[in-house]
Amino acid sequence: MTDDAPAGYPEDSPPMTMTQARMLDLRTYICALFAIFGVTVTILGFMATPAELAKAAGMNINLYAGLSMIALSVVMGVWAIAVPPEVPEPSADPEQLPMVH
Repeated sequence: MTDDAPAGYPEDSPPMTMTQARMLDLRTYICALFAIFGVTVTILGFMATPAELAKAAGMNINLYAGLSMIALSVVMGVWAIAVPPEVPEPSADPEQLPMVH
């Protein structure tokens, strides 16, 4: 390994694949977390009792919040698929690292 190579990126390592780039994309994790939380809160909204509804001025807040989270999850998932992440080219020169937009 030469002194020019960034730490943790050996010279003989293969370039990053699109699958690896998608796994590192934050939109994927945001989509998954909002989907899990959205489904959970929506289920709680469907099981709301009249006493819980009375506390919230007759509005089923859990149901609306859960459906909103699911909608946000769908938007993030579509965005992650429609605009795939850029796969950086390997470079041993620190001056040639990809620019962050």
